[in-house]
Amino acid sequence: MTAVTELFALQEIDLALDRARTRLVEIEEGIQETEERAAARQAKAEKEEVLAGFRARQKDLEWEVDEVRSKASEMEAKLYGGTVRNPKELSDLDADVRSLKAQAAKREDVLLALMEEAEAADAEYRGAEAEYLRIESAWQANRAGLLSERAELEPEVERLEAQRGQQIAEIGRAALGLYQLLRERRGGQAVARVDRGMCQGCRISLPMSVLQKARAGVGLVQCVSCERILLVM
Repeated sequence: MTAVTELFALQEIDLALDRARTRLVEIEEGIQETEERAAARQAKAEKEEVLAGFRARQKDLEWEVDEVRSKASEMEAKLYGGTVRNPKELSDLDADVRSLKAQAAKREDVLLALMEEAEAADAEYRGAEAEYLRIESAWQANRAGLLSERAELEPEVERLEAQRGQQIAEIGRAALGLYQLLRERRGGQAVARVDRGMCQGCRISLPMSVLQKARAGVGLVQCVSCERILLVM
């Protein structure tokens, strides 16, 4: 193989490495948590917290209503049990029973309104939960695919790196230095094919003298426009 064909083979390896490494970076970014997933999880947590607050308040109110109702029942039993005969005491007991029942009724009204709010909060939470699960399922499926792709790419990168090392060993220092310089300047493509007298790197027609040198295969011939190393197949 000539120096230019050796460099072209190296370029094919380097371009494959560039693609694989770029894809690995994309995969690494892709497996991280998305803003959509984070927002859905946060929304679900917020709705759950609101619902938990309603349920805690509902439990407290239910306990208060039961306590007031229980006291009213005790006093009512005492009122009608026949153990109290004093008219003043009976009148006071009756007033207390009425007061407790009124308190219980007010608390029940508040409890009913709270239960309606809790029901609405529960519906909102279930909606947020369903949306989070939908997003989570899609994210997990996508992440699994990306992890699988990464598992295939990583050994491929190692193989290409080893192949690159072997290829470099076949190339002279001066030619390799020029190749690496042009790779940096020309977006990774240091060697360009020649087709119908035209450099395929910059699409410029080459002078006959340059074409003759490139066809001869003696040394490295560069394009007069883009400076890429010319390969005549």
